[in-house]
Amino acid sequence: MDIVQTRSDSIFMKKFLFITICSFIALSFIGNTAFAQPVVPIEEIYVKAQVNEVKEEHLQIHPDNPLYNPQKEDPQYQRIQNVTYEVLEGKYKGTIFRSENEIMQRIFDLDLKKGNKVLVLLQIYEDGTISGFATDYIRNDTMIIFIVLFVIVLLLIGKLKGARAILSLAVTVGAIFYILIPMTAKGYDPLLLAVLVSIGITIITIAMIAGLTRKSISAIIGTLGGVFFAALIAYIVGKASMLTGLSGEDARILYVNNPDLNFYHIFFASIMIGALGAIMDVGMSIASSVHEIAEANSNKKCNELFASGMNVGKDIMGTMSNTLILAYVGSALPLLILFAMNEFGTMQVINFDFIAAEIVRSISGSFGLLLAIPITAFASAFLNSQKIKLR
Repeated sequence: MDIVQTRSDSIFMKKFLFITICSFIALSFIGNTAFAQPVVPIEEIYVKAQVNEVKEEHLQIHPDNPLYNPQKEDPQYQRIQNVTYEVLEGKYKGTIFRSENEIMQRIFDLDLKKGNKVLVLLQIYEDGTISGFATDYIRNDTMIIFIVLFVIVLLLIGKLKGARAILSLAVTVGAIFYILIPMTAKGYDPLLLAVLVSIGITIITIAMIAGLTRKSISAIIGTLGGVFFAALIAYIVGKASMLTGLSGEDARILYVNNPDLNFYHIFFASIMIGALGAIMDVGMSIASSVHEIAEANSNKKCNELFASGMNVGKDIMGTMSNTLILAYVGSALPLLILFAMNEFGTMQVINFDFIAAEIVRSISGSFGLLLAIPITAFASAFLNSQKIKLR
Protein backbone atom coordinates (compact mmCIF):
# COMPACT_ATOMS: atom_id res chain seq x y z
CA MET A 1 0.00 0.00 0.00
CA ASP A 2 2.79 2.43 0.87
CA ILE A 3 4.62 1.51 -2.31
CA VAL A 4 1.52 2.28 -4.44
CA GLN A 5 0.98 5.57 -2.61
CA THR A 6 4.61 6.57 -3.07
CA ARG A 7 4.47 5.78 -6.80
CA SER A 8 1.25 7.79 -7.14
CA ASP A 9 2.80 10.76 -5.36
CA SER A 10 5.84 10.52 -7.61
CA ILE A 11 3.70 10.56 -10.77
CA PHE A 12 1.70 13.49 -9.43
CA MET A 13 4.87 15.49 -8.67
CA LYS A 14 6.24 14.82 -12.17
CA LYS A 15 2.98 15.99 -13.75
CA PHE A 16 2.91 19.06 -11.52
CA LEU A 17 6.52 19.92 -12.36
CA PHE A 18 5.91 19.42 -16.09
CA ILE A 19 2.80 21.64 -16.05
CA THR A 20 4.61 24.31 -14.02
CA ILE A 21 7.56 24.41 -16.45
CA CYS A 22 5.25 24.57 -19.48
CA SER A 23 3.17 27.31 -17.86
CA PHE A 24 6.30 29.31 -17.02
CA ILE A 25 7.56 29.04 -20.61
CA ALA A 26 4.15 30.03 -22.01
CA LEU A 27 3.82 33.00 -19.65
CA SER A 28 7.34 34.12 -20.49
CA PHE A 29 6.57 33.99 -24.19
CA ILE A 30 3.26 35.86 -23.74
CA GLY A 31 4.88 38.43 -21.47
CA ASN A 32 7.69 39.09 -23.91
CA THR A 33 5.20 39.41 -26.74
CA ALA A 34 2.72 41.62 -24.91
CA PHE A 35 5.24 43.99 -23.37
CA ALA A 36 7.77 44.12 -26.19
CA GLN A 37 9.07 47.62 -26.72
CA PRO A 38 7.93 49.24 -29.98
CA VAL A 39 10.57 49.88 -32.59
CA VAL A 40 11.47 53.57 -32.40
CA PRO A 41 13.19 55.40 -35.27
CA ILE A 42 16.69 56.68 -34.49
CA GLU A 43 16.18 59.72 -36.72
CA GLU A 44 13.20 61.74 -37.94
CA ILE A 45 13.56 64.54 -40.47
CA TYR A 46 11.26 66.56 -42.72
CA VAL A 47 12.24 66.45 -46.39
CA LYS A 48 10.81 67.38 -49.76
CA ALA A 49 9.57 64.39 -51.75
CA GLN A 50 7.69 63.61 -54.94
CA VAL A 51 4.77 61.23 -55.41
CA ASN A 52 5.84 58.75 -58.09
CA GLU A 53 2.89 56.35 -57.98
CA VAL A 54 -0.54 56.13 -56.34
CA LYS A 55 -2.59 52.94 -56.12
CA GLU A 56 -5.97 53.52 -54.51
CA GLU A 57 -8.40 51.13 -52.88
CA HIS A 58 -11.69 51.57 -51.04
CA LEU A 59 -12.19 50.13 -47.57
CA GLN A 60 -15.81 49.70 -46.53
CA ILE A 61 -16.36 50.88 -42.96
CA HIS A 62 -19.91 49.52 -42.57
CA PRO A 63 -20.08 46.39 -44.78
CA ASP A 64 -23.61 45.55 -43.60
CA ASN A 65 -25.08 48.77 -44.95
CA PRO A 66 -27.00 47.90 -48.16
CA LEU A 67 -26.86 51.54 -49.32
CA TYR A 68 -23.07 51.49 -49.50
CA ASN A 69 -21.81 52.42 -52.96
CA PRO A 70 -18.09 53.26 -53.31
CA GLN A 71 -18.64 54.51 -56.87
CA LYS A 72 -20.73 57.42 -55.54
CA GLU A 73 -18.16 58.32 -52.86
CA ASP A 74 -20.54 57.31 -50.12
CA PRO A 75 -19.37 58.47 -46.65
CA GLN A 76 -19.55 54.87 -45.47
CA TYR A 77 -16.16 54.07 -46.95
CA GLN A 78 -12.53 55.04 -46.46
CA ARG A 79 -10.00 55.55 -49.24
CA ILE A 80 -6.55 54.05 -48.82
CA GLN A 81 -3.77 55.27 -51.10
CA ASN A 82 -0.67 53.11 -51.45
CA VAL A 83 1.86 55.78 -52.35
CA THR A 84 5.40 55.52 -53.69
CA TYR A 85 7.57 58.50 -52.70
CA GLU A 86 10.98 59.66 -53.91
CA VAL A 87 13.07 61.90 -51.64
CA LEU A 88 14.25 65.01 -53.51
CA GLU A 89 16.76 66.55 -51.09
CA GLY A 90 19.26 65.95 -48.30
CA LYS A 91 21.46 62.96 -47.61
CA TYR A 92 18.62 60.56 -48.45
CA LYS A 93 18.01 62.12 -51.87
CA GLY A 94 16.90 59.48 -54.39
CA THR A 95 15.55 57.13 -51.72
CA ILE A 96 12.27 55.50 -52.72
CA PHE A 97 9.83 54.18 -50.14
CA ARG A 98 6.15 53.31 -49.89
CA SER A 99 3.49 54.04 -47.30
CA GLU A 100 -0.26 54.28 -46.94
CA ASN A 101 -2.19 57.54 -47.04
CA GLU A 102 -5.66 57.41 -45.48
CA ILE A 103 -8.45 59.66 -46.73
CA MET A 104 -11.33 59.88 -44.28
CA GLN A 105 -13.48 62.46 -46.13
CA ARG A 106 -12.01 65.27 -43.99
CA ILE A 107 -11.24 68.65 -45.51
CA PHE A 108 -7.61 68.53 -44.34
CA ASP A 109 -6.86 65.07 -45.78
CA LEU A 110 -4.18 64.91 -48.49
CA ASP A 111 -5.64 63.55 -51.72
CA LEU A 112 -2.35 62.72 -53.43
CA LYS A 113 -1.79 62.55 -57.17
CA LYS A 114 1.20 61.39 -59.19
CA GLY A 115 3.72 64.21 -59.52
CA ASN A 116 2.68 66.04 -56.33
CA LYS A 117 5.51 67.61 -54.30
CA VAL A 118 4.92 66.95 -50.61
CA LEU A 119 6.58 67.48 -47.25
CA VAL A 120 7.41 64.07 -45.80
CA LEU A 121 8.33 63.04 -42.28
CA LEU A 122 11.13 60.57 -42.98
CA GLN A 123 11.79 57.94 -40.30
CA ILE A 124 15.12 56.07 -40.22
CA TYR A 125 15.48 52.93 -38.11
CA GLU A 126 18.53 51.26 -36.60
CA ASP A 127 18.54 48.42 -39.14
CA GLY A 128 18.66 50.93 -42.02
CA THR A 129 14.96 50.68 -42.85
CA ILE A 130 13.39 53.93 -44.07
CA SER A 131 9.70 54.79 -43.90
CA GLY A 132 7.64 57.94 -43.72
CA PHE A 133 4.42 59.68 -44.61
CA ALA A 134 3.26 62.92 -46.23
CA THR A 135 2.36 65.73 -43.82
CA ASP A 136 1.47 68.51 -46.27
CA TYR A 137 1.87 69.81 -49.80
CA ILE A 138 5.02 71.74 -50.76
CA ARG A 139 3.99 75.39 -51.15
CA ASN A 140 7.32 77.23 -50.97
CA ASP A 141 7.80 77.12 -54.77
CA THR A 142 4.55 79.06 -55.26
CA MET A 143 5.43 81.42 -52.41
CA ILE A 144 8.83 82.19 -53.96
CA ILE A 145 7.22 83.05 -57.31
CA PHE A 146 4.69 85.25 -55.50
CA ILE A 147 7.42 87.11 -53.57
CA VAL A 148 9.56 87.59 -56.68
CA LEU A 149 6.55 89.04 -58.52
CA PHE A 150 5.95 91.47 -55.63
CA VAL A 151 9.60 92.59 -55.72
CA ILE A 152 9.49 93.13 -59.49
CA VAL A 153 6.33 95.27 -59.27
CA LEU A 154 7.80 97.25 -56.36
CA LEU A 155 10.96 97.98 -58.35
CA LEU A 156 9.03 98.92 -61.50
CA ILE A 157 6.81 101.39 -59.65
CA GLY A 158 9.19 102.65 -56.97
CA LYS A 159 12.52 102.36 -58.80
CA LEU A 160 15.24 103.57 -56.38
CA LYS A 161 12.80 104.07 -53.52
CA GLY A 162 11.37 100.65 -54.30
CA ALA A 163 14.84 99.16 -53.87
CA ARG A 164 15.20 100.97 -50.55
CA ALA A 165 11.80 99.65 -49.49
CA ILE A 166 12.95 96.09 -50.24
CA LEU A 167 16.09 96.61 -48.14
CA SER A 168 14.05 98.02 -45.27
CA LEU A 169 11.67 95.05 -45.52
CA ALA A 170 14.66 92.71 -45.32
CA VAL A 171 15.84 94.55 -42.20
CA THR A 172 12.38 94.22 -40.63
CA VAL A 173 12.14 90.49 -41.35
CA GLY A 174 15.70 89.95 -40.12
CA ALA A 175 15.08 91.86 -36.87
CA ILE A 176 12.00 89.79 -36.09
CA PHE A 177 13.28 86.35 -37.10
CA TYR A 178 16.91 86.69 -36.03
CA ILE A 179 16.63 88.94 -32.96
CA LEU A 180 13.13 89.08 -31.43
CA ILE A 181 12.08 85.44 -31.81
CA PRO A 182 15.34 83.58 -31.02
CA MET A 183 16.23 85.84 -28.07
CA THR A 184 12.71 85.45 -26.65
CA ALA A 185 13.12 81.67 -26.99
CA LYS A 186 16.35 81.96 -24.98
CA GLY A 187 14.52 83.61 -22.10
CA TYR A 188 15.05 87.34 -22.68
CA ASP A 189 12.14 89.68 -21.90
CA PRO A 190 10.00 89.83 -25.10
CA LEU A 191 8.53 93.24 -24.25
CA LEU A 192 11.97 94.85 -23.89
CA LEU A 193 13.09 93.15 -27.10
CA ALA A 194 9.96 94.41 -28.89
CA VAL A 195 10.72 97.98 -27.76
CA LEU A 196 14.31 97.77 -29.05
CA VAL A 197 13.29 96.07 -32.29
CA SER A 198 10.53 98.65 -32.88
CA ILE A 199 13.02 101.50 -32.41
CA GLY A 200 15.52 99.87 -34.76
CA ILE A 201 12.97 98.98 -37.45
CA THR A 202 11.41 102.46 -37.37
CA ILE A 203 14.69 104.38 -37.59
CA ILE A 204 16.25 102.17 -40.26
CA THR A 205 13.11 101.86 -42.41
CA ILE A 206 12.22 105.56 -42.46
CA ALA A 207 15.85 106.69 -42.82
CA MET A 208 16.40 104.31 -45.75
CA ILE A 209 13.27 105.54 -47.54
CA ALA A 210 13.45 109.29 -46.80
CA GLY A 211 17.05 109.85 -45.69
CA LEU A 212 18.02 111.96 -42.67
CA THR A 213 15.62 114.87 -43.15
CA ARG A 214 13.16 116.94 -41.13
CA LYS A 215 10.44 114.77 -42.66
CA SER A 216 11.99 111.45 -41.62
CA ILE A 217 12.87 112.63 -38.09
CA SER A 218 9.28 113.84 -37.58
CA ALA A 219 7.94 110.49 -38.83
CA ILE A 220 10.28 108.58 -36.51
CA ILE A 221 9.24 110.63 -33.46
CA GLY A 222 5.54 110.23 -34.26
CA THR A 223 5.78 106.50 -34.99
CA LEU A 224 7.70 105.63 -31.84
CA GLY A 225 5.41 107.79 -29.72
CA GLY A 226 2.32 106.07 -31.13
CA VAL A 227 3.75 102.57 -30.70
CA PHE A 228 4.81 103.18 -27.10
CA PHE A 229 1.41 104.62 -26.22
CA ALA A 230 -0.28 101.61 -27.82
CA ALA A 231 1.82 99.23 -25.69
CA LEU A 232 1.23 101.28 -22.53
CA ILE A 233 -2.55 101.40 -23.03
CA ALA A 234 -2.65 97.67 -23.81
CA TYR A 235 -0.61 96.93 -20.67
CA ILE A 236 -2.93 98.95 -18.43
CA VAL A 237 -6.14 97.57 -19.94
CA GLY A 238 -4.76 94.03 -20.02
CA LYS A 239 -3.90 94.17 -16.32
CA ALA A 240 -7.34 95.54 -15.48
CA SER A 241 -9.03 92.87 -17.62
CA MET A 242 -6.89 90.10 -16.08
CA LEU A 243 -5.74 88.79 -19.45
CA THR A 244 -3.41 85.80 -19.29
CA GLY A 245 -1.51 86.10 -22.56
CA LEU A 246 -2.62 82.51 -23.30
CA SER A 247 -5.69 83.39 -25.34
CA GLY A 248 -4.64 81.64 -28.55
CA GLU A 249 -4.18 77.93 -29.20
CA ASP A 250 -0.64 78.59 -30.43
CA ALA A 251 0.25 80.32 -27.16
CA ARG A 252 -1.08 77.35 -25.17
CA ILE A 253 0.94 74.90 -27.23
CA LEU A 254 4.02 77.05 -26.62
CA TYR A 255 3.19 77.10 -22.89
CA VAL A 256 3.08 73.29 -22.72
CA ASN A 257 6.61 73.11 -24.17
CA ASN A 258 8.06 76.28 -22.56
CA PRO A 259 6.09 77.22 -19.42
CA ASP A 260 8.88 79.53 -18.18
CA LEU A 261 8.36 82.13 -20.94
CA ASN A 262 6.68 85.42 -20.03
CA PHE A 263 3.47 85.05 -22.04
CA TYR A 264 1.99 88.26 -20.70
CA HIS A 265 4.90 90.22 -22.18
CA ILE A 266 4.78 88.17 -25.39
CA PHE A 267 1.19 89.31 -25.84
CA PHE A 268 2.12 92.99 -25.51
CA ALA A 269 5.16 92.53 -27.72
CA SER A 270 2.83 91.16 -30.41
CA ILE A 271 0.64 94.26 -30.08
CA MET A 272 3.65 96.55 -30.60
CA ILE A 273 4.90 94.64 -33.64
CA GLY A 274 1.40 94.30 -35.10
CA ALA A 275 0.63 98.02 -34.84
CA LEU A 276 4.06 99.25 -35.95
CA GLY A 277 3.44 99.11 -39.70
CA ALA A 278 0.14 101.04 -39.67
CA ILE A 279 1.45 103.67 -37.25
CA MET A 280 4.62 104.10 -39.33
CA ASP A 281 2.40 104.66 -42.39
CA VAL A 282 0.42 107.38 -40.61
CA GLY A 283 3.54 109.06 -39.26
CA MET A 284 5.19 109.18 -42.68
CA SER A 285 2.04 110.47 -44.38
CA ILE A 286 1.58 113.38 -41.97
CA ALA A 287 5.30 114.25 -41.90
CA SER A 288 5.40 114.30 -45.71
CA SER A 289 2.28 116.50 -45.93
CA VAL A 290 3.54 119.07 -43.41
CA HIS A 291 6.97 119.11 -45.07
CA GLU A 292 5.44 119.78 -48.51
CA ILE A 293 3.27 122.58 -47.09
CA ALA A 294 6.30 124.19 -45.43
CA GLU A 295 8.33 123.94 -48.63
CA ALA A 296 5.54 125.52 -50.67
CA ASN A 297 4.98 128.35 -48.18
CA SER A 298 8.03 129.26 -46.10
CA ASN A 299 6.09 131.91 -44.15
CA LYS A 300 3.90 129.35 -42.39
CA LYS A 301 4.24 129.48 -38.60
CA CYS A 302 4.51 126.49 -36.27
CA ASN A 303 0.86 126.60 -35.17
CA GLU A 304 -0.33 126.86 -38.78
CA LEU A 305 1.79 123.89 -39.85
CA PHE A 306 0.50 121.94 -36.84
CA ALA A 307 -3.10 122.71 -37.82
CA SER A 308 -2.41 121.55 -41.38
CA GLY A 309 -0.87 118.32 -40.08
CA MET A 310 -3.88 117.70 -37.85
CA ASN A 311 -6.26 118.26 -40.76
CA VAL A 312 -4.40 115.62 -42.78
CA GLY A 313 -4.41 113.31 -39.78
CA LYS A 314 -8.16 113.70 -39.28
CA ASP A 315 -8.74 112.70 -42.89
CA ILE A 316 -6.79 109.47 -42.60
CA MET A 317 -7.53 108.43 -38.99
CA GLY A 318 -10.87 106.82 -39.82
CA THR A 319 -9.59 104.61 -42.61
CA MET A 320 -6.39 103.64 -40.77
CA SER A 321 -8.32 102.71 -37.61
CA ASN A 322 -10.53 100.55 -39.79
CA THR A 323 -7.40 98.96 -41.26
CA LEU A 324 -6.27 97.61 -37.89
CA ILE A 325 -9.68 96.52 -36.67
CA LEU A 326 -10.65 94.90 -39.99
CA ALA A 327 -7.33 93.03 -40.08
CA TYR A 328 -8.00 91.47 -36.67
CA VAL A 329 -11.67 90.75 -37.45
CA GLY A 330 -10.70 89.17 -40.77
CA SER A 331 -8.29 86.77 -39.07
CA ALA A 332 -10.98 85.75 -36.55
CA LEU A 333 -13.88 85.55 -39.05
CA PRO A 334 -14.39 81.73 -38.90
CA LEU A 335 -14.57 81.92 -35.10
CA LEU A 336 -17.11 84.78 -35.19
CA ILE A 337 -19.26 82.81 -37.64
CA LEU A 338 -19.09 79.84 -35.27
CA PHE A 339 -20.33 82.04 -32.40
CA ALA A 340 -23.20 83.32 -34.54
CA MET A 341 -24.25 79.83 -35.62
CA ASN A 342 -24.32 78.66 -32.00
CA GLU A 343 -26.19 81.78 -30.86
CA PHE A 344 -23.67 82.94 -28.29
CA GLY A 345 -24.73 86.15 -26.51
CA THR A 346 -22.70 89.34 -26.96
CA MET A 347 -21.81 89.49 -23.27
CA GLN A 348 -20.64 85.89 -23.30
CA VAL A 349 -18.49 86.42 -26.40
CA ILE A 350 -16.83 89.59 -25.09
CA ASN A 351 -15.85 87.87 -21.84
CA PHE A 352 -14.00 85.03 -23.55
CA ASP A 353 -10.29 85.50 -22.84
CA PHE A 354 -9.23 85.24 -26.48
CA ILE A 355 -11.96 87.66 -27.68
CA ALA A 356 -11.06 90.18 -24.97
CA ALA A 357 -7.41 89.86 -26.01
CA GLU A 358 -8.26 90.64 -29.65
CA ILE A 359 -10.36 93.64 -28.59
CA VAL A 360 -7.47 94.98 -26.50
CA ARG A 361 -5.08 94.32 -29.39
CA SER A 362 -7.16 96.17 -32.00
CA ILE A 363 -8.29 99.09 -29.82
CA SER A 364 -4.85 99.74 -28.31
CA GLY A 365 -3.31 99.65 -31.80
CA SER A 366 -5.90 102.18 -32.96
CA PHE A 367 -5.16 104.31 -29.88
CA GLY A 368 -1.49 104.34 -30.81
CA LEU A 369 -2.38 105.29 -34.36
CA LEU A 370 -4.57 108.19 -33.21
CA LEU A 371 -1.96 109.51 -30.77
CA ALA A 372 0.73 109.30 -33.46
CA ILE A 373 -1.16 111.99 -35.42
CA PRO A 374 -0.69 114.94 -33.01
CA ILE A 375 2.82 113.80 -32.06
CA THR A 376 3.93 113.67 -35.69
CA ALA A 377 2.12 116.89 -36.59
CA PHE A 378 3.77 118.80 -33.73
CA ALA A 379 7.25 117.38 -34.37
CA SER A 380 7.00 118.11 -38.07
CA ALA A 381 5.61 121.62 -37.55
CA PHE A 382 8.34 122.46 -35.04
CA LEU A 383 11.24 121.15 -37.15
CA ASN A 384 10.01 122.81 -40.35
CA SER A 385 9.16 126.17 -38.75
CA GLN A 386 12.54 126.42 -37.00
CA LYS A 387 14.36 125.82 -40.30
CA ILE A 388 16.71 123.31 -38.73
CA LYS A 389 19.47 122.60 -41.20
CA LEU A 390 18.30 119.30 -42.52
CA ARG A 391 16.99 118.51 -45.96
